[in-house]
Amino acid sequence: MCTDRLVLALVDRDRVAAVSRFAADPVASTVAAQAAGLAVTTGEVEDILARAPDLVVLGAYNAATTAPMLRQLGIQVHVLAPGNGIAETLAAIRALARDLGSEAAGEALVAAIEAGLAAQPQPERRLRAAIYQAGGWSAGSGTTADDLLRAVGMDNVAAEAGLVGFASLPLETLVAAHPDLIVVESMGEEAPSIAGEVLRHPALAAGGARRVTVPMRLWACPDAALIEAAALIAGAGR
Repeated sequence: MCTDRLVLALVDRDRVAAVSRFAADPVASTVAAQAAGLAVTTGEVEDILARAPDLVVLGAYNAATTAPMLRQLGIQVHVLAPGNGIAETLAAIRALARDLGSEAAGEALVAAIEAGLAAQPQPERRLRAAIYQAGGWSAGSGTTADDLLRAVGMDNVAAEAGLVGFASLPLETLVAAHPDLIVVESMGEEAPSIAGEVLRHPALAAGGARRVTVPMRLWACPDAALIEAAALIAGAGR
């Protein structure tokens, strides 16, 4: 999904031989309109070879087995770094842009993200916020979400509680922290689930924290959608 989004942000559509099945999904993708009509690859090596690409861009999580096979067959592979934090995110954009021969587009995208985040309004006083997802998962230190909170003048309750990366934040810990804002990640109109029940727990409302919903697609990948995610959070903190 993230490779689709970044490649389509950095090169002309006619240079893209195929995208993944996620590219045209409006719930997960910010480039669904751009991806419409493009060929869709299964991601299998045989399917990739049939398209005779000059470069294959893989996500870090599906590269372990696919990348070595493609390289043995003489195909250039770029593995997109996960981007744990905004600095790593911008570095990943620059690295991909170099392999695509689109350095100017990469620098323009990096500059747009930096300017968009810097332009977000700051709260009158520093707020404390928590990211909360279905199942009680949260984003601690070393994550892009944590960097976004700090960029808009907020401290991360999960990081204060010692969470690093994505980990479970017990509801009791969250409520006892008395956050000013709870940022709920949404994947769309989810069906009722046991994991999602924690987001509707009355204890969350009883604490008086403001609440804002951020669609997953806005901060799932290292691209300009981060600006919109930051704007939603900053707006909720005003």
